[in-house]
Amino acid sequence: MFQTQLSRLANQHDQTQLLRQTQALFQRVTSQLLNSQRFYGELLLRLDKQVDLQLPVAIALTSAKRLSLIINPKRLRESVQSDEDLLSLVQHVVSHLAWQHPIRYANRGNDPLVQLATDMAVNEQLTPLYPGAITRAHVNFKLGLHLPSQLGSAEYLTALKQALHDDQTGTRAQQVKHMLAQSPESHLGWQHLNQEMAGQLTQLVASSWQETPTKLRGLLPNRLQHQLNRQPAKLEIDWRKLVMVGLNGPQKRQEPAYNRFNRRQPYRLDLPGIRRASTRRIFIFVDQSGSMTDTEVQNCLAQLVQLLKRYRDKLTVIPFDATVHDDHLQLISHGHQLAFQRVAGGGTAYQPIFDWLVKQGANDTNALSLILTDGHGEETVTTHGFTRLIWGLTTTASDLSVKQPVGAVTVIRERK
Repeated sequence: MFQTQLSRLANQHDQTQLLRQTQALFQRVTSQLLNSQRFYGELLLRLDKQVDLQLPVAIALTSAKRLSLIINPKRLRESVQSDEDLLSLVQHVVSHLAWQHPIRYANRGNDPLVQLATDMAVNEQLTPLYPGAITRAHVNFKLGLHLPSQLGSAEYLTALKQALHDDQTGTRAQQVKHMLAQSPESHLGWQHLNQEMAGQLTQLVASSWQETPTKLRGLLPNRLQHQLNRQPAKLEIDWRKLVMVGLNGPQKRQEPAYNRFNRRQPYRLDLPGIRRASTRRIFIFVDQSGSMTDTEVQNCLAQLVQLLKRYRDKLTVIPFDATVHDDHLQLISHGHQLAFQRVAGGGTAYQPIFDWLVKQGANDTNALSLILTDGHGEETVTTHGFTRLIWGLTTTASDLSVKQPVGAVTVIRERK
């Protein structure tokens, strides 16, 4: 099913076509996994996909700038021999997310023993396995060990460190290097994750688990089910947390605050204290479709304003449908100030939002955008490099029509 597309990719030299065809291939892979292994499909659906012909392996996760799946289509064609190989390899890579490996081993992706340990832990649970897969049986044979089954990556890592520490000849180190050279994936992209990136990864896994029907969760290994069940199933307040994290930029402006004591001179009531304010503006784009009522929008904004009081920010609220209606733009400091009226009612399109942001000079350093929508728009958008974005859905995360959304995807619900 996928081999024809892979062959075309291997012979494609036009960069634009290569990207388009790779995206099309992974849309089909995602669709297949959604039907056969729903949880892995949900994870893959939420990942940004990029093409890099300089990648020394077929596929890799990276958290350097944003959480993404990097693909070298030419090496991918060399590494997989069948549809089952490709599906197995993709399941393996996204399983690292499910086990939180990029968080637990951030900045240690270049450690060969970390790759060996995490790959062994993941591959214990996968069948069939792709060519070059690192397994416990293979490691035991090559290194002369007797590692038991069903250990976690941390336990495997401890055992491997001890095995190489006891190796006086360097033979085991050479075997480790040889095994890693056969692997079609790399962990070098596991960089240090800041609070925002770690939150996005956790959100991605929790959302994927939430969208996996209960009857399909049993297809996963028991240990992984146990791990995922410990995460909160409902994410009603995560959108507010995401907004707060998104405002935590590298700089905060300081403002005098006369309603606060000056901590250095608390007896001088005439001296103001200091308040830190965000350097980012908040743009909230409100879908004009009838699925979102005026009351719902006002309730969401009222809750958001309460969280933002200490930032002293006003919200820029803009309605949209197939266009951005900036002639109805409002600056509000409280949700109940919103005069939300239907100004149109046509079809829904998200691309005009990003085009409008560019014209306003908005970028990741000075703006954060929240799109309140039911998710029914186009499948692809060009964000012009804008990544500080939250898709707030009034339906479910799986209803978002954009197949590879940039930013965080969450569900907006009224606080109970």
